[in-house]
Amino acid sequence: MANMAFWLPQVRQCLLRHGRVFTVRSYLVEGRFGRIVQAEGVGACWRELVCEVRCKDDLLGYLEFSGFTTVEQWWDQVLRFCGSKPKWLYKVTIYKNGGP
Repeated sequence: MANMAFWLPQVRQCLLRHGRVFTVRSYLVEGRFGRIVQAEGVGACWRELVCEVRCKDDLLGYLEFSGFTTVEQWWDQVLRFCGSKPKWLYKVTIYKNGGP
């Protein structure tokens, strides 16, 4: 099982509070199908690729379950962690009773 860290507390808290979170990473997981990951401080989760993120406007429809108040706050953190690397949006859902 792959590991997935959440360095920003508000992102982990969103996942714990709502059972799901959208997160941007600089790596692309091969394939469009989800997989189980071990989320630090959360437990087993289902991670699935949503789309490539090319600009902050790509995040607009996902803000409610991001852990951020504004797209600008989220985008600042995306640039901090990903820099100029490609950016990928994932949906992470707490894995319960054999499924997300």
